[in-house]
Amino acid sequence: MTEEFFQTTWDKILNNIKTNVGESVYKVWFSYFEPKNYSHGYLKIEVPSKFVKDWLEKKFTQIILRSIKDVIPEIKNFELIVSTKPTLKVNYKEKLVKKTQTIEKHLSIFEINPQTNLNPRYRFDNFVVGPSNELAFTACQSVAKSIGKLHNPLFVYGPVGVGKTHLLQATGNEALRIHKKIKLKYLTTEEFTNKFINSLKNHSVEEFKIEFRDVDILILDDVHFLSGKNASQEELFHTFNYLYNLSKQIIFSSDRPPQLIPDIEARLRSRFEGGLVIDINPPDYETRFAILKLKSQEKGVIFDDFVYDIIAQKITKNIRELEGALSSVIFRYNQGEKITIEKVEDLIKKFSKDYYKKVSPKKIIKTLSEHYDVKEDDILKKSRIKHLVKIRKLLIYFLREINQLSYPSIGEILKKDHTTIIYSYEKIAKEIKDNPLLSQEIEILKSKILEN
Repeated sequence: MTEEFFQTTWDKILNNIKTNVGESVYKVWFSYFEPKNYSHGYLKIEVPSKFVKDWLEKKFTQIILRSIKDVIPEIKNFELIVSTKPTLKVNYKEKLVKKTQTIEKHLSIFEINPQTNLNPRYRFDNFVVGPSNELAFTACQSVAKSIGKLHNPLFVYGPVGVGKTHLLQATGNEALRIHKKIKLKYLTTEEFTNKFINSLKNHSVEEFKIEFRDVDILILDDVHFLSGKNASQEELFHTFNYLYNLSKQIIFSSDRPPQLIPDIEARLRSRFEGGLVIDINPPDYETRFAILKLKSQEKGVIFDDFVYDIIAQKITKNIRELEGALSSVIFRYNQGEKITIEKVEDLIKKFSKDYYKKVSPKKIIKTLSEHYDVKEDDILKKSRIKHLVKIRKLLIYFLREINQLSYPSIGEILKKDHTTIIYSYEKIAKEIKDNPLLSQEIEILKSKILEN
């Protein structure tokens, strides 16, 4: 092989692979990917170990071949061979050991299907079903079986960390299992928006349209990200209509119901609401306990039930926090520490909101300002504009509920008499009880305020 092959042709092949698999996957699997010999249309490529060879052949054969063909059209095939060079073993031994450990430890991360973006570890059979998510789970099962015929679109909403992404990806994986030849695309709405912006910059809008319209199922996570992004909303609207008219399945998720997403065109909002809109709530105690036990088994560690009980009792809102707390306990267990009631309670303190200092009034005002797209100063002004009055009431509510400030203290911040503060607080508290949508809005805002 010529020096030119190494410097130009091979670099182009590697760039093609990187484009197809993404930066993180490329770094792990293709770091020591080297051409060995090219003759009569056959290319031999050297890899550092049998472990890497087997994995590449299992997961990336078609991507590698396609990446080579784009540069060498006459290629007939390629072969991966394990390096036998002593120098390679000496030079790379330490790096390979570390890399292999990383690969084995985080294997599921790199199993993401490059064509669909789905992670196969998200399945229905490892999704713990309880009262808080049973209806959403059943709806997703129905959609996977009868794509485009039932609940189209399907709109799943709920606060952060309740399993929306798991459920959406499980739906996609199950649909692929049942309907072998369907085309599916899963991605976050942020990724959708970024791809659209790049297509405008690169004058490749037609390619973008083909990518997202030539599918049988489109799954978009976190559609609240579209708020205020008019051009992306326009493109999604037309993509939706195209797919819907062909009876293709569309699935959305959001941290709030469609009517609470700000700055969304009415016609797109109506599309969101045109099928089944269903919520997932934070899991109850029994579901949290079951999730912890399942995750513990998956990690190969079984604790006495008191471990799961303590975590499930203390962490009530967020599945990610549940898993984080469990991982802390497992880590200490693997370090040889004895897991006692006292140890578990101490380890999970940092996962409790009470562990942190109360957030500042300034952060609450900033969060309200960003969420409702108003100036911070306008919130504090004596204005009777309807939406500003509502925001001020919410500010009073959060200063009381989260910061536990006295009514006179809140009055000082807003420059109002404390009796006015009491009236406003009691009024908004009643509205929350009587209005489920406002209650949902409060939960969204609360989670944003309490974010670290």
